[in-house]
Amino acid sequence: MKKLYAFVILILANAFISSVSAQSQNALDFDGLDDQVVSVNASSLIANSSQISLSFWVYPRNPVPGFPDFDGLAGFRDNTVADFYILQYSSTAVEARFRNSAGINFDILSQGLQLNTWQQYALTYDGSFLRLFRNGLITDSVSASGVISSTATSFYLGNLVFSGTNFLLDGQMDEVALWNRALTPQEVLCIYKNKVNTTSTGLQLYYDMNTGIAGGNNSGILTIPDISNHINGVLQNFSMTGTSSNFVNGVDHATVITDTLCSGQTYSFNGQTLTQAGVYTATLVSSLNCDSIVRLTLISNDTTVNQNQAVLTAVQTGGVYQWVDCNNSYNPIPGATNQTYTATANGSYAVIITANGCSDTSACHTVVTVGIHEYSVSNWNTYPNPTVNDFTIVTNEIINNAEIIISDISGKQISRMTKDIKYQYAVDVSTLPCGSYIITLKTEKKTEKWRLIKI
Repeated sequence: MKKLYAFVILILANAFISSVSAQSQNALDFDGLDDQVVSVNASSLIANSSQISLSFWVYPRNPVPGFPDFDGLAGFRDNTVADFYILQYSSTAVEARFRNSAGINFDILSQGLQLNTWQQYALTYDGSFLRLFRNGLITDSVSASGVISSTATSFYLGNLVFSGTNFLLDGQMDEVALWNRALTPQEVLCIYKNKVNTTSTGLQLYYDMNTGIAGGNNSGILTIPDISNHINGVLQNFSMTGTSSNFVNGVDHATVITDTLCSGQTYSFNGQTLTQAGVYTATLVSSLNCDSIVRLTLISNDTTVNQNQAVLTAVQTGGVYQWVDCNNSYNPIPGATNQTYTATANGSYAVIITANGCSDTSACHTVVTVGIHEYSVSNWNTYPNPTVNDFTIVTNEIINNAEIIISDISGKQISRMTKDIKYQYAVDVSTLPCGSYIITLKTEKKTEKWRLIKI
């Protein structure tokens, strides 16, 4: 059977992606003390434009912000003629502001902020309205007018300065972008559900934060690359090691598909024919001109069997099990339907595991230890074990015509001798290769077996 997901890819290329989850791409952690990213004189990128847009993801942690402890998120602020920013105003609200070159303020105060969770904010200005978005949807809007004419105001991440007071972010940021045009509501939703398209019209700054190693030593990194190739952001006061004040795991915009690859099947995904389990990613462009990421996690049943002498245990959990006799045409063993099977006779055994919509058969495992004593509890025994040159059979009686058989671990006979044993008998094994052997002592009345280790 062949599984097909090419059609899913085609659908997603023309539709919105619907899931967001944690993943391995990076974000940047701000400690709330002195961390900030500065893009010097970045207002030159939007100066005299009648349209502006700002978008980012934020993971805020400050439960009690308030003057002088507001948490600056991102944007421009010179307190006179060039403000375009969003800051955390309270535990549940953000403030967004556009101040034009005439010094006129247009403000939005919006509820809905959530602490300790990733969320996306976007602020757009189209020459007539200032609009604030949270997680792809409009939360508030106000009428606005004018332009920003300043070319010497820096763009900040994790800080916004007011009257000499730093409003420093305690939290994390990811996917920060600035445009010299107003994004449409559809584009904002697309960015929330997917990610920023690097070829997006009017993109002036784009910091995807995918620099360095999450939680690693990033002390050699001094700037955040601007994917749009205008102005790199300068890192200031970050420790750049550990899991705070450093790069951390960010947000994922992928649609996640989890499916099962059964034994003998192939799986079609984005033009690839997959034959083994793993994680596969496809990057597409949606109808809204945003990157659309699809991540396929392809799993298969684990047919590994752990063996401890005659006890066989399937590693795969949560399945339906049927143990079979490999030496008897793989016929099912009656009643052997648990995850663990203890063989009652020497032989070769496998398990058929049904889980995740698949039935897969393990490799066969040979059992040769049924009836073998690792440490004899009878009146017969052997020593030393392990041994280098020889071992001694010890009995509490005189045994005439005793058969001493040495076999390899598969049961193949290596040597056979008949001896009279007067309480003990030494057997030379110096010529045998190192390994495990089975020693059998047979008389007319009984048989004993031991596992011998030759070193």
